[in-house]
Amino acid sequence: MAELPLEAEETGSDLPDGLMPPSGPELSDETGPPEEPTHATSHGSVLLRDRYLIDTGKPLPVFDTPSAKAFSVEDRRDLGRQLFGLVCTPGLPVRFSAIRLLTDGDIPGILPLVDWDSITWPPLGQKSLLLIFQRPLGGRVVDRLARKDTKITEYDMPRRVIEPLIEALQALASHDGPHRAIRPENLYFLDEEMEDIVLGPHVAAPPGYDQPAMLEPIDRAMAQPAGRGIGTVQDDIYALGVSIVLLLLGHNPVAELKDEDLLKKRLDHGSYTAICSGARIPMQLIEPLRGMLADDLEDRWDFGKVSGWLTGQKISPIKKQPMKKADNFFKFRSTEHFSPRTLARHFARHPEDAAKALNSEEFETWVKRGLDDAAKIDAIKSAGQTTKFHADDHQGTDDYLICRVSAILDPDGPIRYKGLSFMHDGYGSLLATEWCRNNNPQSVAEALSHDVSGVWYSAQEKLSPEQLESQKAYTQLRGLLAIQDPGYGLERALYESSPGIACQSPFIEQDCVLIIEQLLPALDDAANSGGTSTQPIDNHVAAFIAARFNEDIHPHLKALASNRAETSIVGTLSLLAFLQWKLRTPALLGLSSWVGGLLGPAINAYHNRHTRQELERDIPRLVRKGSLPELFNLIDDAEKRQEDADGFSVCRAEWLEAEAEIRDIEGSGDERLTKAERSGQQAVAMISVTLALTAVTVLVLAELL
Repeated sequence: MAELPLEAEETGSDLPDGLMPPSGPELSDETGPPEEPTHATSHGSVLLRDRYLIDTGKPLPVFDTPSAKAFSVEDRRDLGRQLFGLVCTPGLPVRFSAIRLLTDGDIPGILPLVDWDSITWPPLGQKSLLLIFQRPLGGRVVDRLARKDTKITEYDMPRRVIEPLIEALQALASHDGPHRAIRPENLYFLDEEMEDIVLGPHVAAPPGYDQPAMLEPIDRAMAQPAGRGIGTVQDDIYALGVSIVLLLLGHNPVAELKDEDLLKKRLDHGSYTAICSGARIPMQLIEPLRGMLADDLEDRWDFGKVSGWLTGQKISPIKKQPMKKADNFFKFRSTEHFSPRTLARHFARHPEDAAKALNSEEFETWVKRGLDDAAKIDAIKSAGQTTKFHADDHQGTDDYLICRVSAILDPDGPIRYKGLSFMHDGYGSLLATEWCRNNNPQSVAEALSHDVSGVWYSAQEKLSPEQLESQKAYTQLRGLLAIQDPGYGLERALYESSPGIACQSPFIEQDCVLIIEQLLPALDDAANSGGTSTQPIDNHVAAFIAARFNEDIHPHLKALASNRAETSIVGTLSLLAFLQWKLRTPALLGLSSWVGGLLGPAINAYHNRHTRQELERDIPRLVRKGSLPELFNLIDDAEKRQEDADGFSVCRAEWLEAEAEIRDIEGSGDERLTKAERSGQQAVAMISVTLALTAVTVLVLAELL
């Protein structure tokens, strides 16, 4: 029985050099025990929590995932314990809520996660997330089947495989949601006797990211891997159905088809027919596999139907319905399309040509005859008219027009815009991957600012609860995007929509800061590597704090955004001090020195020279203590500031009074001359009046005498 060939996607070729698989032969029928490591160049050992020793020279490729590489782990407190570690790809978001869930307690049927943390990984020269799992002693299921160490027949399949995995998926769904990484190569025997089958790791990459396209339902298979979204348990049931087919057959019946050709075949004929046609499926498994591989969500089996079938209940067979097709084809770029879904996909890849095709008589005729849906026909016409009306903005572009038309033609498909293709619940992981891995967030940012998701939602006849929830999330993200102050903008949208992405600030990008508790120590380390002439809180750090810290920090962010240098640096200090106080972080000598060296504007904001001198004298003492709260209390003491303000007001009033008196005494030359002349004139006038009165009085007395 040959090892199951799935897709060329699982090669690890996009991994960083430090995580690339070692050269040498892959596992085959002649390989040794599944736990035997393949030797590679050693960069030494790494110690996690003073307990787990990870040997960089002992990779375990049998436990690799497409996005993470496995290495041998030794528990120094229990040397007999069998463990392995997965080193995750930097810049790729992980499923952090699931990591927390699995470390809090085991879920039956899921490979136990023992511990995790960010560690410095020598081959990469930076920190990366390390996940430590219990080692499945029986190895990969497909490897043991290939070596004929065990056998799973169609009679064993229900009880040995389907039942335990369905129970595991139900337990996982009740706590965190779907698994989204079910594939034959990710199934393991937990015990050496090969009795207990468990689902392998699913937390080291975004949901569906590591899945070959054939193991994804049609809608999510059409999305790019990073944008496939969290999905639902029915997506897991589909993947389980395909995995069962591959395990039963012992090979991939459509291995010769490229992803695109298989997807077109699935769109034309349905997934079950496209994958299983020509394969010898056991009679007793045909109906459950039809149900698990149904493309229509209303027909696809859920946990209840699978459990009912396992217990012998009679399940109504799925009525085979023909795929929706037009009687005649529409030819676009030399390809004949009978299905609006395939045409929508082709349109999205060539928006300029598609925009021209929309105006052709051939397309109008095909739409009227093929769709037979008046509402859709009117919607397509409306989209074209809107484009003409908005010729000067983004709604008048070919990309926006084809985004609308593709959603109308294929409302069940992904959101398509400017070469992007993502599900309604896959925006966060797509933004994180495009920004952090490909350094190209522009189109993803435009998709949010231009509200292309709103176009997709408006094309739906009825929104499911999951779709309503994602629609609400998009509205909130657009609100954050519209604010350009620190702590908001696209950076805030990144961390709110993707909780498993590390902080991307250039200061700490190499430190894999995933949780708020890791932030201050990372900034403290960054202070020792230079570059401390700018504030330690950039847009990424501010947004990361706002998204990960469950406290009200709006006053701090408002101060940080001030155009006044003294207010901005005090806002930085107050936010960092608040973090250190709330998180009870030990002394931060480097970070305190960093911030202390930037407090010049805040010190100069005091008017009293003696106060400034006291602050300059006391700051080095507090810096050496590494206490940001004490440093903040010193620099922004409310009583001291009030005293300084009151003293400044008194001094200013006294100065103004003295200045007025001086001006009154001195005045200018012309003013003084004018004033003297005026005084002389007044004096002469008074003397003249006095003399006149005296003369009159004398004359009057003389006449009387």
